[in-house]
Amino acid sequence: MTPDEIPEAAPDELAFSLSWEDDDGGLRGELTAVNVGDRLVRLTGKPGVTPIGTDGVPLDTLTAVTLEMRSPGYVVLAPGARATATVWWGAWDGPPAGDSARITWEGEAEAGVTGPLQPERREGATNLSSSWFARAD
Repeated sequence: MTPDEIPEAAPDELAFSLSWEDDDGGLRGELTAVNVGDRLVRLTGKPGVTPIGTDGVPLDTLTAVTLEMRSPGYVVLAPGARATATVWWGAWDGPPAGDSARITWEGEAEAGVTGPLQPERREGATNLSSSWFARAD
């Protein structure tokens, strides 16, 4: 099977977690995806991250998409394998963030969040950004 023939991961085939740390008032984090299924899967693109408020409603944030090229634009994960992506959140001056986030790729799932739940910085760009997924061996 060629990498292009490997199916995109379905939401129930991945388990996500997001760990934040302070980055000079903003947040820098690591998003981890684990293949919890029983087949090879492909995880395509850069993840979108939307923090979910303490009220269960997604916060009004945007994930900025940067345009650096990566070929191929996916990782292949065997059962049990992990991929990570670095994520950033610059500032926030809105409702309080809770301990979960919506993760989007070619699918959508929820991740548990650890570390600071939102940036300390109140002024500046409130968008999030992410790097490409990379295998974590």
